[in-house]
Amino acid sequence: MTANDPLSDYVRQYADRALEGLARLEQQDASVEVVHETRTSLRRLRATLRTFAGSFPGTEGLDDDLRFVAVALGHVRDADVLLDRLLTEIDSLPETLVLGPVRREVQEELGVRRRKALDAVAEARQDERWGRAVAQLTRWRTEPPTLEGSDPATVLKKARRRVRRRIEAAEAHPDSLHSARKAAKRWRYAAELLADLGSADKHRRRAKKAQEVLGAVQDDVVITEFLRDHAALGARSGHNAFTTGLLYARAQQRIDEAAARAVTLV
Repeated sequence: MTANDPLSDYVRQYADRALEGLARLEQQDASVEVVHETRTSLRRLRATLRTFAGSFPGTEGLDDDLRFVAVALGHVRDADVLLDRLLTEIDSLPETLVLGPVRREVQEELGVRRRKALDAVAEARQDERWGRAVAQLTRWRTEPPTLEGSDPATVLKKARRRVRRRIEAAEAHPDSLHSARKAAKRWRYAAELLADLGSADKHRRRAKKAQEVLGAVQDDVVITEFLRDHAALGARSGHNAFTTGLLYARAQQRIDEAAARAVTLV
């Protein structure tokens, strides 16, 4: 390992964080913070694998293993994000527009989703892909990769162009913008890893802004999907779906506005 190699430092740092989080999950600590930090660490490592592929020889299939773990945690995280966003939205409405026990219903339904997701995580932990991912993360603690054959400025320019192409190809369609959002994350993470490069901070700021806008689109897409299902459930059980419909309309408006802005981001 080369002293002060930015890739080595970055990979070791997030391998440490991911392993710490996975250990805490195994000890039944599935707090919102633990799930979020662990999933983010895995996401950063997966992004780095793709962006700096030449620095990771002999790791074929590793992205799939890390993705398996990240997806399992992602279902838990989705429930947490949905709950936080929806409760915030409900609390922002005038009391006269909150009809029925909508807050309690949302909490109960997402509580069930989270518990099911945690059960799925416990099952996934027995899969060989989980074991291989943990083994590689452990190796990276003492044997992280070094930055090889990558011109930092070129890496960041390519990452930015990739985001722009995906935004343009999406033509403001929310589902297609999800791909651009993932590319924006990889752009941001690369800029943070290459922080010592003179232009890296400018890239980081623009990537972060793009990620925030595109991330808000995706969050609201998930919210509208949940609210459609929740409204159908409410209709079957006789609950008033007025507030659910109002929340849906607000989320859809935000999607339309953010999707239209996306073309100006990069």
